[in-house]
Amino acid sequence: MLEAESGRGRPAGVPHHTGEPDEEVRGQRPPAERGDMLLVLASLCLLAGESGATGETVDFSQKTSNWTDQSNLTAAGTQNFSGEALNPENVTLNGTVPEPRSFSGHFNFSALAGVRSFVREQEAENRIMGGQEAWAHSWPWQVSLRLASTPACGGAVVSPLWVVSAAHCFRRSGGTRVFLGTRTGSSPRLLWLSFCRYSKASVWTVLAGKHDLDNLLESGQQLVGVSSIISHHDYNFRTKSGDVALLRLQQPLVFNQFVRPIDLWMSPLPVSKRCTVTGWGSTQENGPRMHRLQEVNVTVLPSETCNRYYSGRIRHNMFCAGKDQGGVDACQGDSGGPLSCFTGIRHELAGLVSWGIGCGRAKRPGVYTRVQQYADWMSDTMNAHSVESADNLLAEEDPCGKQQSSGCDRAPGLAEVLLSDDGKVSVGNVSESCPFLWPWQVSLQSNGRHYCSGVLIHRRWVLTARHCSVRAKEDVVVLGVHDVHFLSSQSVVVDEVFNPPLDAGFPPRSDLSLLRLSVAARIGPNVSPVCVPEEDEEPDHSWSCVTAGWGAVKAAEDISPDRLHHTRLTLVNETGCKEEWGDFVGDSHICCHPAGSTSCLGDAGAPLFCQKRGTYFLFGMASWGSWRCDAQKPAVLTKVPDFCGWIHQVTQNY
Repeated sequence: MLEAESGRGRPAGVPHHTGEPDEEVRGQRPPAERGDMLLVLASLCLLAGESGATGETVDFSQKTSNWTDQSNLTAAGTQNFSGEALNPENVTLNGTVPEPRSFSGHFNFSALAGVRSFVREQEAENRIMGGQEAWAHSWPWQVSLRLASTPACGGAVVSPLWVVSAAHCFRRSGGTRVFLGTRTGSSPRLLWLSFCRYSKASVWTVLAGKHDLDNLLESGQQLVGVSSIISHHDYNFRTKSGDVALLRLQQPLVFNQFVRPIDLWMSPLPVSKRCTVTGWGSTQENGPRMHRLQEVNVTVLPSETCNRYYSGRIRHNMFCAGKDQGGVDACQGDSGGPLSCFTGIRHELAGLVSWGIGCGRAKRPGVYTRVQQYADWMSDTMNAHSVESADNLLAEEDPCGKQQSSGCDRAPGLAEVLLSDDGKVSVGNVSESCPFLWPWQVSLQSNGRHYCSGVLIHRRWVLTARHCSVRAKEDVVVLGVHDVHFLSSQSVVVDEVFNPPLDAGFPPRSDLSLLRLSVAARIGPNVSPVCVPEEDEEPDHSWSCVTAGWGAVKAAEDISPDRLHHTRLTLVNETGCKEEWGDFVGDSHICCHPAGSTSCLGDAGAPLFCQKRGTYFLFGMASWGSWRCDAQKPAVLTKVPDFCGWIHQVTQNY
């Protein structure tokens, strides 16, 4: 990690030599040398402080009474700090607020804003230098802003599509000198580096619903891209005035126990008010960052005291918080992170981590952006973009069946079942697909493990095989995923499962389930539905058909079961299929090459989608076939067009 000899306005540990030694803009990103980015982790230093036995930070003994039921990802039953229960029927994201009395009231989500959540199954925390590890997901508006894949700054959720942070996180600068070594080290080496353009939205992502940064499969997390970054027009990196920025997200966040917005503190901020600063970071100056979210209480100091400590450089749009004797502070890292103050009912956002000198030093408190000064600017900016987005949404239908363009050339080959001289069966021409090539393919998971495939047919509906036995309120649909061991931006709980009327025969003739998602999928480059054909649509050999899935495949080549694989399949007509399976095959079945069976390709519920004139239609869901990947036995799938009427009826009525 880069550590500074001295400097002002530096990234975490990176100096910028323009004034008083050791002054820092909290968490500025690192520079680049010859195009190679040196990513220095931004961190929040939560130093020794009081124990959290105030109203602002809940004591452990109080937390058990505030647990919420994790089985249903809503705000139902959440209590605020006064003990007043939130009526789940009154918690709406799109309801009408009669007369907005707060910043969040303008955007119709005030019922959730600033309400903390205490999720079950949290291990006991250890105290950290007088501060402490936060109760998991208890600050649900806290987000980690990631530059490429590295945590770089903090931020706060203020609406489903907006995050507020510090403008200096996205500043473009010229060259700067960087010293390698510690403040007390000897003979630091000098390098000349230049900053990249960090205001480019495409290099940033927002990680919400996060507690443990090292847990890639953490429940409740949401990873969303950034579509635009709007820094305040009056931001001055030398004076630090106007240090606020809004990030518009590519898709809206889903509000639940893990992700919620926070309202702005709009009244005068009382002197000596105790508030809580949160973030991931070191517990001492220049120390390593923490992986789990930390919290510590700080006290709002008088403006005259702060100006005395900082020689008159505190503007009206800033304030200080900490202790005169030091010991509690936000440090280099997680700039833009929230300073949350308790109103007696809920928390509100009073400040953003901006700058300071050192970490927890006496008479050098942390300096925060006074957010209420920018409420009108934030509201105007968000409203202007919202009107534009609403017009686009009304004019736009979700396109279906369009394969994502990709630069890779791993087109699926035509499957064949091979038999070696020693009798070993394998499937030829199965290959790993290009990432997100099939944006309708979803992974059905239980306890973080894939067990079946499904297909997105509408932003609120997924179709899969009935024999997958999906459990409502428990199992999760993971969208936009290629490797099931890696983080996906969308994981949605199954709200309800619908099955066609049960037939008495075996094998089943109606092996389908419709899954209603608890929240609508966010349609984008990696997630979009496949088309459902009409009842009279019959595929023939002029169609090109493909199947895809995860699982242990009997492929001739080595293929990871965790990555999506695919292959082309030829169709087998009803006469040829019945020659092998007899009357087990009915009118509601469609048959294909034997390689399409689960025993060959390894995934239950795998779809068969066929393309004509550039559009893919869902014709089958894998149902049954040979248990040993027999080269003579066609795979049997449920014929989706035969259930088109049932699909339309269910999706329109619920």
